[in-house]
Amino acid sequence: MSWPRVFASIAASAVGLAFWWALTEPLPVPPVILLAVAGAILVCSGLIAGRGGIIAAPSALLFSLFIGSILATQLHQAFRPQSPPIEEFNALISLRFPEVLAPLAIAVVIGAVAGWFGERLLPSQA
Repeated sequence: MSWPRVFASIAASAVGLAFWWALTEPLPVPPVILLAVAGAILVCSGLIAGRGGIIAAPSALLFSLFIGSILATQLHQAFRPQSPPIEEFNALISLRFPEVLAPLAIAVVIGAVAGWFGERLLPSQA
C-alpha cells in the first residue's frame, strides 16, 4: 500500500465531495443523481488509492461530510444569519452516529472494489 496515494486520494475526494454536499444541499437534486455523483467520486478515490481504497473511500466520505457541513452552514448563514448548522444533506446522509454507519459501510465496499481495480491499473511500487 502506498501511503502518499492514500492521503492524496483522501484529500482530493474529501474536498470534491464536500463541495458537492455543500452546493447541492439547498437544491432539489434527485437522490439518484446526488448519490451517483458521490459514488463516482468514491470510486475515483479507491482507484487512486489502490489497495488503500478500503481506507481512503470511507475516510474521504467522513471528512467530506464534516467539511461539507461547515461549508453549507456558512453558505446558509450568509443569506439567513439565524439558520442552524447543517447536520444532514437532502435528508439522505446525516452526520448523526447511527445513521452515518450505513453510508460508511457502503463506502468501504466501494473503496475495496475500486481499490482492487486501481491496483491492477496502476500497481504500487514494492
